[in-house]
Order: sequence, then structure tokens, then C-alpha cells
Amino acid sequence: MYNVAVCDDETIIREELCSLCKEVLDFMNIEHSITPFGSAETLETAMDTGNSFDLIILDIELTGKTGIDMAQDMRRKNDMTSIIFVSSHEGYLKYGYSIQPIHFIIKPVEFNMLYSAISADIRINHSSSQLVLNFKSKSYTINTSDIIYIEVIGHNLYIHTEGRKTAFRQTLAEIEQKLQGEDFCRCHNSYIVNLKYVDEFSRTEITLQNGIRVPIGRRYRDIFQTKFIRYMNSMN
Repeated sequence: MYNVAVCDDETIIREELCSLCKEVLDFMNIEHSITPFGSAETLETAMDTGNSFDLIILDIELTGKTGIDMAQDMRRKNDMTSIIFVSSHEGYLKYGYSIQPIHFIIKPVEFNMLYSAISADIRINHSSSQLVLNFKSKSYTINTSDIIYIEVIGHNLYIHTEGRKTAFRQTLAEIEQKLQGEDFCRCHNSYIVNLKYVDEFSRTEITLQNGIRVPIGRRYRDIFQTKFIRYMNSMN
């Protein structure tokens, strides 16, 4: 579960941020909870009474205690919870980055900007980096960064890494769940690809960097194209 706190003292903006955050995390297929806060003080009280968050989306210009003040207090306590600052003014940039946030976003916050920031946080701080699978009473550990693509043939699931093809008895849906938050995308009823190994794609197939071609199912075409473009944007 990826727990997010959204802190903004303007009700409409806070609700919009929560809605946009939900849209991004639903799009990324990440199980999540989102909790809104109207002030730094109420957020601090929640954290002091045992609530923990993986990410705080924090308005800098809060009434009362500012977002900068709150973040500085957190860092003084060695609390390294990920922070995405939002603000209407670029002038706060020089203050914000001394706190080492994941990102600084100028309002109005748009989907692509928030997607890029959250993707960076998950990739840097919350990626498992390894996939553990059981088969015939044995456990196998595979580095997710080494997985090029995954396919299902008959009752077997095959994980393709450089120079190796390993068979397991699991469904693609089970693997997809384990890979949530990673840079993978379902592109067909029988295929998942690692976006970092995609070289190019057309309407009907993906060409991977090793020359292998993987089909794109019609129902997955738009979602794959959107995810790949956003993945590339998040790398820049």
C-alpha cells in the first residue's frame, strides 16, 4: 500500500490534488490510500500520533506553518519521507530544494507533471528491485531490471532476461500485481514488457532492443502508448 498525504489549505485545490493523485496511481496500477490535510499542523498531529506516509504532496504557501517550515522540521528529525512541493511561485524553488524533495511542481498541477514526480519516487524509494517466485518447492529471485519481457504460452509463464528464458507456473495477472510500481506494462493478453527495453513500436507490435518483436493487443494499444510516452518523459 502506497500511502499519500495531500496538504493544501485551499479546499478546491486540495480536492483537485487528491483526485489527480488518485488518477495517477490508478493509472500506474498501484494500491494506495490518499489522506487530505488542510494545514501543516493537522498533518503533523497525524504523523505524531502514528500515521505514516510514503509521500507528502505539500503546498509551500500554507496559512500558519508553511510547507517549508514543516519540511525543515521533518528533516531535522531525520524524517526522510518523500516530499513533492507544490507552489504558485517559482521563487520558492531555492528554498524547496534544500530539503531534497522528489520534485517541485508549479500550480496548476497537471497529470504528466505529477505522474513524473510519483514515478521518480517509486523508482528511487519504493521499487522492490527483485521478483521472488516459487516453483517446484524452490524459490527463485530475479532482478526486475534484468527482465526484458514476460510471456504466457499454454499453462507456463516465461520470464525473458538477457540470454535466458525461465519457466514458471503463475498467471500473468499475478506477475502484473507483483510488478506494480515498476516500469512494466501489459501490452497483450499474453505479454508484459519492461519499458526500458522498448526500442520502437507501431500500432500492432513492439520492437525490443534485442530485436524481439512482441504483439500489442488492440485493447492494450492506447494504454501502452500513453505509459511509454510518460515513462520516456519521466526519464528526461
